[in-house]
Amino acid sequence: MVATSFVLAASSFAALSYGAPVRRNAGSLVERAEAFSSYTNYGGDGSPNSGWPAQSEWQSFDDLFKANSKLITASCSQFNVADTTETEMGQIKDAITAAASSSGVDAAFILAIMMQESKGCVRVPTTNYGVRNPGLMQSHDGSATCNEGTTQNPCPQDTIESMIMQGAGVGVDFGLKQAIAQSAASDVSQYYKGARIYNSGSVDSSGNLGAGIATHCYASDVANRLRGWTDEASACEEGSIGGMTGSTGNTGNTGNTETPPANQTQDGNVDQEPAEPATTNAPISTPAKPYSGAKQGCAKWYSVKTGDNCDAVSKATGVSFDQLKQLNTGLDSDCTNLWLGSDYCVGA
Repeated sequence: MVATSFVLAASSFAALSYGAPVRRNAGSLVERAEAFSSYTNYGGDGSPNSGWPAQSEWQSFDDLFKANSKLITASCSQFNVADTTETEMGQIKDAITAAASSSGVDAAFILAIMMQESKGCVRVPTTNYGVRNPGLMQSHDGSATCNEGTTQNPCPQDTIESMIMQGAGVGVDFGLKQAIAQSAASDVSQYYKGARIYNSGSVDSSGNLGAGIATHCYASDVANRLRGWTDEASACEEGSIGGMTGSTGNTGNTGNTETPPANQTQDGNVDQEPAEPATTNAPISTPAKPYSGAKQGCAKWYSVKTGDNCDAVSKATGVSFDQLKQLNTGLDSDCTNLWLGSDYCVGA
């Protein structure tokens, strides 16, 4: 989360906890697998009229937690710290249930935001892009963390609960509860707008949840998580989601064909794994169209063509995804701004 400003709006949270529709429980293993693997790009204002899922289409909290359990217990390796244990995962679940009761915010929604922010790594580093964002929820100017430069293992139960409570908006000035209130919506769009506000501090003046600052795909990713999507690589494209006004199915990012933005932003989201490669290309020594964030003095370049993604670049050049990001400042963690026709640094 990188919310830098917020305005509290009067709102009744009774609507968040009472009269909620019955959640969808997948009726078979096949149905459950299909629900948990598909991704839909949601564009527009977050309303059902724009194709966003109704609350009745969300999976139940228990089903979502079960579906995400493998990701949660493997979420810390990328930071070279100890993964979340089964005990810690159980404490996360208890903390979400308690935070939902205290805040009035739906438990499934809290879980979806946590997965978007940290994948459930209890020892996730604190990020700071102008505002301190620590812990499981990367909360706004929060205090609870098990990684303040030195990790705690095990992560204390009361710290895990504080991480979730602060993210949910309990006992703090800003969290999910306040973001939902700020949305000023009374239908299910309050959650999708609230997610975008939690991420960036506001919704773009156009009302489009894919436009504005920070992570353009944030609300779409959260909506998919609520339906059961668990894949680490989002199929949403940062450069194009802001131009969508409805929903459409998708399977991945393969050489973004949209015009790259003049300025690119990064947020505190945990790095995600790239999608499977489609094609490869050979490195070049002289760039025709160098990526704006490429390392100065770069000696070896890779020209992106149709079908490429970060995994394809890594396999073609022998450069890891982490190295690729280091050599190309601004390349985002889910590789959605790998621009078609641009040349990226693959060797300093």
